[in-house]
Amino acid sequence: MSIRSAIDQILIVAGVIVIVTPVALLEEESWTPLIVVLFGILLVGLGVYSIGHRLLPDRRVYVGLRAEVEYFIQLVRRVNSHALRNETDTIELLRTEMKESVDRMISLAGKPGEFSP
Repeated sequence: MSIRSAIDQILIVAGVIVIVTPVALLEEESWTPLIVVLFGILLVGLGVYSIGHRLLPDRRVYVGLRAEVEYFIQLVRRVNSHALRNETDTIELLRTEMKESVDRMISLAGKPGEFSP
């Protein structure tokens, strides 16, 4: 479990505790339980929306490989759109481009910090 996931889960549990505690223990009529419940709901929302992942973003090491994989995904989308239109000539050109992309991915694998041209 990553620290980001742990932060998200802790926020959810803390939010539930904050919501349940005033409702279960406080029997007086005031705005305090309502304010505490709203605060608890806010904490649950922060956990549900993965605020831990946003506060502590992933540090990518293999940025060149990542960029090439994203380019390959774009090629896949293009192949699909051309396949829907039965454009076989364009698909064959994309097939060649995809093979070149795979070769670049293999050359970039295991090399941190390199960018794909």
